[in-house]
Amino acid sequence: MRGFLAVSVSPGGPVAARVPHPGALALMAGPHAGATTAPTPDGWLAFTAAEPDDRLGTDPASGFTVRLTRSIRDREGDLDTGRLAALLGGEVSTTGEALAAILPPFAGAHLAHTGAPVRLAGDWLGLRQLFWWQGEGVAAVSTSALALGALAGDGLHAGALGVQSLMGWQVGLETVFTGVTKLGPAAVAELRDGRVTVERYATEDLGLDAAPSLDAAVDEMAEILRAFHRAYLTDHPDTVLQLSGGQDSRLLLGAVPPELRRGMAAFTLDTRGGVESRVAVRLAAQCGLAHTVHRTDERPPVDAAAGHRAARAAAAALDAMASPMALAPLALIEADLDQGHRLSGAGGELARGFYYPGQPRHAETDERMVRRLAEWRLFTNETAEPDALDPDFVAAARTYALAAVTQRFTAYHRDWLRATDDFYLWDRMARWAGAQGTPAAVDRFFVNPLLDRRFVQLALAVAPDDKRDSRLTGRLMHRLDPGLAAVPLDSGLVPARLGRPGFATSVAVARVTARKTVGKVRQRLAGARRTQLGAADVAARVVAHWRAAPDATAPLRRAGMVREAWLDELLDGRRDALPATVAFLMNTLVATEAVELSRVSGTNTAGDPAVSHFG
Repeated sequence: MRGFLAVSVSPGGPVAARVPHPGALALMAGPHAGATTAPTPDGWLAFTAAEPDDRLGTDPASGFTVRLTRSIRDREGDLDTGRLAALLGGEVSTTGEALAAILPPFAGAHLAHTGAPVRLAGDWLGLRQLFWWQGEGVAAVSTSALALGALAGDGLHAGALGVQSLMGWQVGLETVFTGVTKLGPAAVAELRDGRVTVERYATEDLGLDAAPSLDAAVDEMAEILRAFHRAYLTDHPDTVLQLSGGQDSRLLLGAVPPELRRGMAAFTLDTRGGVESRVAVRLAAQCGLAHTVHRTDERPPVDAAAGHRAARAAAAALDAMASPMALAPLALIEADLDQGHRLSGAGGELARGFYYPGQPRHAETDERMVRRLAEWRLFTNETAEPDALDPDFVAAARTYALAAVTQRFTAYHRDWLRATDDFYLWDRMARWAGAQGTPAAVDRFFVNPLLDRRFVQLALAVAPDDKRDSRLTGRLMHRLDPGLAAVPLDSGLVPARLGRPGFATSVAVARVTARKTVGKVRQRLAGARRTQLGAADVAARVVAHWRAAPDATAPLRRAGMVREAWLDELLDGRRDALPATVAFLMNTLVATEAVELSRVSGTNTAGDPAVSHFG
């Protein structure tokens, strides 16, 4: 199932909330053909794009179980809907271990019988984006924050929009809609009698009682990947590997049993002359893969209107909380690809210390370290141009965003490098990668064995010095397949040598690190941004459409944080906009239109959707 929404009203709750909300239904359904609704004793349900494995029956109000990701699988195999119903309907204290074993992203919803609470559960990491809202005498849970924003009627959350303008994604559990909250990691939301309660089935503490040695961790991580691939490819021999020139997808390839590699389908996304495809082609040839390279700059160009439609659809799919300029070009490509079973590696940076470069080795977590990380790494590539925004909003946004990031770090490890691992996992992965990965999880059978909970525990347990400079992943790659580990990465570094660095490898790593650092400094001084594959092209199409149809930007003027003079200059061609700025504008436009559809809450601010509060 692609979309789900459940509303519950208390006996004394608002009468209007008992009637399905047309705007919320349209936002929840998105590009799919409408929504099916069903009344319940205390409210209503809505579903869109049901799958054959969903259990709805003729009267969903009497009981249902729906799968909110196409793939629901643990290490052993796929979970059928009957097994899912048992897990979602049981006591969390007894089903938590089994739920935590399911690979992210995963979600499901369940109603045992008439009068029972509706339950909405997500994966242990919170990767599959799910949301809830609590009003006065009315509550709701959904796969769509946009739909809940329309239901709530409390306007946009200016603080969260401030975070969005600087980072391009969210931290913690806030959304850009006031009162709408993301369902956290390892959580089950229970909805009944106008109330939503949230219960955890697993802790965020992934620490091990005794940290394994580096070699012991590598041995167990390798066996986890090998066992998963052996079982998964036996069940789904038509699986396609998404192969890049980086380390994560190579780890997945290395874990595929050699006898299953020859003829296995794989593809790579790149541009003409790109390094990604050069490395991937060599890996594919070495393993006998049936490999295809899809070059984004060789596709037929889309016109301005089509580019705008794709970006707008991407913003809606992301609930206006990640970059539509990154998702839209991928969606255009994916429209021509088979949406079957897909192996995709992401999140392996946790085992390499994503935020380690440039950080001191033995620092403690404090506000100074957080501020430095924010200014150097977080408020850079996806930051909207300040000139495009109201100066008061810009100032308040920076204050709010820095406080929000600092608050997240207060719950993390005292050791600074380990704290950055926590932030990468629970914030960057759960909010940035989760937002981008959720559309994929509802479109295809998308699995990522690097997010096995035990695998992640082992990656976190390894000492930072053993993760820095890809020592852990280099050794893991060599353990899985020495031949693949001997092929240089796109940087020229060799995974096998990174796993057991000598003097020459240390010098090579230092050279690559220095080159990246110099590039980062130049980027900051020039105000330049790194953009995702195809983002600049889609952003240019969006701006071209706005110039041809300027009325399409009217919601931006109503939102209140975009400078009208700057917008006028953009529309009449006197200035251009960076992709990150266009992404923020598109998200703001889509979010503004969502709250303008509101009609339920007594605190409806649809006439002034950008509620000016940074609290």
